Amino acid sequence: MPAVRLSDVAQDAGVSLATASRVLNGSSRVPGKAVTEKVQASAAKLGYVANAQAQALARSRSGLIGLVVHDIADPYFATIAREVQQQVFASRAQVLLTQTDRAIDTEVRALRSLIAQQVDALVLVGSHRYGTESDTAIGVLLENFEANGGTVVGLGQSLGVGRTIVPDNAAAAHELATSLIVAGHRRFAVVQGIAGIPSAADRTGGFIAALTEAGIEPELDVEAGLTRAGGHQLAARVQEHLAVTTADARLPLCVFAPADVMALGALGELRRRGIAVPEQVAVAGFGGVPDGSDAHPTLTTIALPLHDMAKLAVEWALPDAAEDEDAAAAAAEKPREVHVRGDVLLRESTALTAVGD
Repeated sequence: MPAVRLSDVAQDAGVSLATASRVLNGSSRVPGKAVTEKVQASAAKLGYVANAQAQALARSRSGLIGLVVHDIADPYFATIAREVQQQVFASRAQVLLTQTDRAIDTEVRALRSLIAQQVDALVLVGSHRYGTESDTAIGVLLENFEANGGTVVGLGQSLGVGRTIVPDNAAAAHELATSLIVAGHRRFAVVQGIAGIPSAADRTGGFIAALTEAGIEPELDVEAGLTRAGGHQLAARVQEHLAVTTADARLPLCVFAPADVMALGALGELRRRGIAVPEQVAVAGFGGVPDGSDAHPTLTTIALPLHDMAKLAVEWALPDAAEDEDAAAAAAEKPREVHVRGDVLLRESTALTAVGD
């Protein structure tokens, strides 16, 4: 069966080809409601699919957002990707998603590919390291993309281009540590040495700063990847430490993992190794992914406003998607940086009530 053409829709609706094009290809010169509904009804009846290139020419936009994340298996990035998709669902835009596995060269190739697809905006989620030739290449790509009319939005760390939504990682981690100390925790283990992830360093730094202010030194420093597998490594290292430590076992060792995916991995591995949480080891994460509330025990964490972060990113990337005129006007302002704070959620994974005297 031959493909349905725009002219077929126009003939069925009894309108000119130009009118049908204005209705279906996204032109700002849309006919009246009655004509628009008639054309749309004919298109639906005939199964017509609009030509994306024609729509882009009519609107001077492609209707595509390039979304770049580090790891879609990480519930933090998966949650943001889903929120972004939901925010653009009601608009004419579509999301092109790619993951980089935290490889700079992969990110360069991904950005070049997305730009070649003529996306209207690039949304980059996650912190980035600086100082390599590939980083310079990313900077040049983003600067040129913006100079040619594209929009750049970062979630996690300033890119030096466009607009950025930045979690106050150090301050939030400081607040989490303080809350745990107030709750009665005195023994702590922290994750350090995560190369190339500034957000993790900021979180661990803020956490340790609060311990220092309280006169507490971490009992254990662990190097592990900021992944689920890294959480497994963390749990193994904690088990080794518990086997040789002379610290007071009446209080659990409270482990801070600077990402929920790592904390959840540690929870699962500790359980498999027969280590009771929170009786022997308490676990705290960072991010506030939905999986944390479903874990057993439920995960103590910093809950970032992931929905609001994604919503603002889309409003910046696609001002036409803003829900009202005020939001659209705000989205059209000059590039800026917005800081967001998370909420401390003390849950079962760090509860001291289960610890015997």
